[in-house]
Amino acid sequence: MTGTGHDVAPEHPEPTVTPERRTSFLELFFDLVFVFAITEVTGLFGGDLTRGGFARGALILFLIWWAWAGYAWLTNAVDVESPGVRIGYLVAMFGSFFMALAVPHAFDDQGAWFAIPFLFVRVLHVVLYAFGLRGDRSHQAAVLQLAPWFLAAPVVVVVGGFVDDPARTWLWVAAVVIDLVGVMSVGRAGFRVTPSHFAERYGLFVIIALGEAIIGVGLGAAELERDATFAIAVGIAFAGAAALWWAYFDIPARAMERNLHATPEDRRGPFARDVFSIFHYPIILGIILGALGAELTVEHPLEPLPEGGRWALGLGLAFYLLAFVLGRYRAVRAIAWERAAGAVAAVLAVWVLDGVDALVLLAVIVGILVVTVAFESTRLRAVRAGLRQA
Repeated sequence: MTGTGHDVAPEHPEPTVTPERRTSFLELFFDLVFVFAITEVTGLFGGDLTRGGFARGALILFLIWWAWAGYAWLTNAVDVESPGVRIGYLVAMFGSFFMALAVPHAFDDQGAWFAIPFLFVRVLHVVLYAFGLRGDRSHQAAVLQLAPWFLAAPVVVVVGGFVDDPARTWLWVAAVVIDLVGVMSVGRAGFRVTPSHFAERYGLFVIIALGEAIIGVGLGAAELERDATFAIAVGIAFAGAAALWWAYFDIPARAMERNLHATPEDRRGPFARDVFSIFHYPIILGIILGALGAELTVEHPLEPLPEGGRWALGLGLAFYLLAFVLGRYRAVRAIAWERAAGAVAAVLAVWVLDGVDALVLLAVIVGILVVTVAFESTRLRAVRAGLRQA
């Protein structure tokens, strides 16, 4: 995912020319609901800084992420300017808003308030997908092949919404497994992907998550006394958010889109599934955990973070970087060594620096990210320059 042109597998033929389009205003409007959903998930993480709390937060995030990703695939294939699809899309947005509202109580006695809107959004997705592709029978057949899996998973979520934990958690884990087995089982199946629009949609969701990081820093700093500590804490936290942006949009975002273009059309579906729908999840999870750690740091910069806050920072960066390691290997069978080393360093830093002030730990974590990206960018640009000279 962070490769340059030389990283594209040599067996790939010339990219298939596909009509391109950009993200519509309707899609951007739809995404506003998920801005709110990400905020609610961050609050869920922050309300329970235990391992169980992190696991439940990661689980609910995946369910929300998978629902959003389904609609990203839909709008990549279907004309959203069609009146029927447009109305259905707005109705799905309404259901998604109810789903997001229920996130804080998803694991208590109001779990059904999350599960039922989730079922509604997922079923409507399948209906809109099949309806929108009624003029493209081969693509529609691929959607219908996936439909049983995509209908079974939310039904399991609804069942889980009416039982208590730990049964609810295990049923929702089973729903995630059903979804993943479903998308892996259909293989190529006739799904077609428009590369630029598809890559743009996922890049925009990364921006949504980064927005949560900025909001977290702002909320954490709101009650601080305006002094040198305040300025340093806000500066380091903002630098961390900027470095996360740089680590995605400097090279990887362009490389992912380029590799998607270069993949033969009949293989784009599996490539898009892996690199975007699956491997982007730890990117989003990592940003949210890092945002939580940064918010806790800015709130009390000169005190040690609680154990959960420390691991939010370390695991957040580790998940974020390892997602790119997986993505690059899937794309070009090369390992992003700098990012793998950065992930290990982040975990070691949290383990070793137990008891240091939160501001010191945040500075170390941000420093690891900056050094990782700097080394990688320098190496890849040197390789690119060498290839041009050759």
